Amino acid sequence: MGEQRAVDAATVVLVRDAVDGGGIEVLLLERHLDSDFAGGALVFPGGKVDERDTQLDPARWRGADLDRWAAAMGTGRTGALGLLVAAVRETFEESGVLLASRPDGSPVTSDDLAADDAVEIRRGLATRDEDVDWRLWLAANGYVLELGELGLWSWWVTPEGQKRRFDTRFLLATVPPGQVAQHDAQEITAMRWTRPADALRAQAAGEATVIYPTRCNLAALDRFRDVASVQRAIAAGEVDQRRIQPTVVKMDGRAMVQHPDGGPPEPV
Repeated sequence: MGEQRAVDAATVVLVRDAVDGGGIEVLLLERHLDSDFAGGALVFPGGKVDERDTQLDPARWRGADLDRWAAAMGTGRTGALGLLVAAVRETFEESGVLLASRPDGSPVTSDDLAADDAVEIRRGLATRDEDVDWRLWLAANGYVLELGELGLWSWWVTPEGQKRRFDTRFLLATVPPGQVAQHDAQEITAMRWTRPADALRAQAAGEATVIYPTRCNLAALDRFRDVASVQRAIAAGEVDQRRIQPTVVKMDGRAMVQHPDGGPPEPV
């Protein structure tokens, strides 16, 4: 049997300036213990690309130079569109945040997303109902995905030898004005806005489970004093956007993760 191929996936790091002015806060979701991947862990919203993500009508999105994104994410134009749309779709499904505008160009609000059709489409996405095609819902409401609100933050690949492998692009965004994050009732059991350092301290103290790639991304985010400085760094290409694939090593019979740049192995 050959090596399990890593499936294309997209994750969104939702950030905001802390309300007390004390740095950045990031949205973390707690996955259900029975989830197929990272059960019980604190994660960023995200998931794998669906083929329909690559087929979104051009009238339903804007703000993305697909050639530039394709080069940055190591794929073609179709693959780039799929990753960006999957990022927005999964974030909507899991956190209730939709990076989109109304037909008049104003941002979609939480009131819009409290409408019966929005609640139902989100429920269908969360339950993986194959009959649910959110593209029809977007078109019916005239919503346009604002792909320009996304910035490439990092790129991580699950180590070889794992049962489930993902080739994940981490994208950074802020919550649109007029929206409030609210987790789903399927895969996610809780959510929190927290400073990256606080999440890392909770992991170290055994109070939370944060898997290795999430920890690395939180540590990188903790270097910035506010959202504007993160966005400037992304625009200037000053963040690590390399394709990083750690390896799993055994130490005293325990599986550990080794970063390709070296350094001491860490717990998975």
